[in-house]
Amino acid sequence: MKNYYDVVIVGAGPAGSSAAYEMAGNGLNVAMMERGKKPGDKNVYGGTFYRRTCQEVFPDFWKDAPWERKVITDEVWFLEKESGVKVGYMDLLFGYPPHNKFTALRPKVDAWMADKATEQGAELHLNTLITDLLFEKSIFNKKKKVRGVKLHDGKEVEAGVVVLTEGVNAPLTEKAGLRSKFPSHIFTLHSSETLALPPEKIESRFHLEKDEGAVIGFAGNQMSTVTGKGGIWTNKDTINITVGGTLNELVEKNVAPEYLLKRFKSHPLIKRLIEGAEVLEYKGKMTVKGGYKYMPKLYDDGVLVAGDAAMMVKGRRGTDIAMLSGKEAGETITQAKAKNDFSKKMLANYEHRLNKTFYLKDIKSKKQVINYLKQHQDADHLITSLVNELAHEFFTEDQKTSKEEQKTLLKILSKKQLPFKSLEDLIQAIRYWSFA
Repeated sequence: MKNYYDVVIVGAGPAGSSAAYEMAGNGLNVAMMERGKKPGDKNVYGGTFYRRTCQEVFPDFWKDAPWERKVITDEVWFLEKESGVKVGYMDLLFGYPPHNKFTALRPKVDAWMADKATEQGAELHLNTLITDLLFEKSIFNKKKKVRGVKLHDGKEVEAGVVVLTEGVNAPLTEKAGLRSKFPSHIFTLHSSETLALPPEKIESRFHLEKDEGAVIGFAGNQMSTVTGKGGIWTNKDTINITVGGTLNELVEKNVAPEYLLKRFKSHPLIKRLIEGAEVLEYKGKMTVKGGYKYMPKLYDDGVLVAGDAAMMVKGRRGTDIAMLSGKEAGETITQAKAKNDFSKKMLANYEHRLNKTFYLKDIKSKKQVINYLKQHQDADHLITSLVNELAHEFFTEDQKTSKEEQKTLLKILSKKQLPFKSLEDLIQAIRYWSFA
């Protein structure tokens, strides 16, 4: 490890590797510092990678990345105790190159991205914990420009600029003065499992052919009145299950994340999908969905922040947006290196570039959505139970006239709660779910 680099990147996740790939490819001297034994080592994440956005960072991503299955089915299930209302879309054309999106396992893909960055010339240092930032000092001993990092063994490494891609908790981003402590309601704590299941059973149960994949999101009964979501992703010979709720509700309502997972797996419709599966791995994961309101300051003298640490999350889309934000950071620093100026004034171009992106425009337009998590905690539960009751009545064979059937459905709707509250809940849920 050298004593000086043009750029030190904290973390070798999607944002960090994307930034390193961009800058090393342009000749900058780049070091990625990852506290895990290998990139993705801390993840049990099985999720979705979007081909178009990923390809912007890594050309021909879909050809050689270690993806699991090409997604042809997207569904959302609203679950009650013995029933579920399913909303979804299947498109066989998504199974043909260059495909639409993929399921993938983060440990595999993170390692692949880091390898791509090192192929361009970036250095990767594993088992390396950065404990603090180095600052230039003013005459009044006030922190000024970030000039490098301090490692767990006391070693100091200087850099022209430090890129913070350290994930959700982001202690260094706080030390840099770019963000403050966040309220608990913007965090979601997930329990995740990877389950082994033979490919033929996955394909049979999810109505797939070889290499085709399905993604299913869940809300309702299994969440035990906690505002949150569940999901299933199909891989080659495993499936990933994730269930989580907002941190403040889990604490206030005394609900353990592992209880949500156990409850989810015990639902009769879920049991049919995972019957006979063997648990390979279990982990907890924190995500943050504060939106634009809680987005930190993105840059300062000698420092940029990207990925989850920068609140670059738009609903279920986090990984690909992290990659794109890393690329923008890399392009900004490459320009700054050409001028040899890593000042705040020069790095402000990073925010300018981000403001032109589709994801930041969308995050800005939905900046009030976070209120849903505080003010409408019962909306998911009420809507899910309501749509299941309405569906049950609609599909139950009887001898009512159409007019009588309509009256019955309206009666179910009206007795659930006050009509105006139902309307407000519905409007807020549509706004939230369009972003989630």
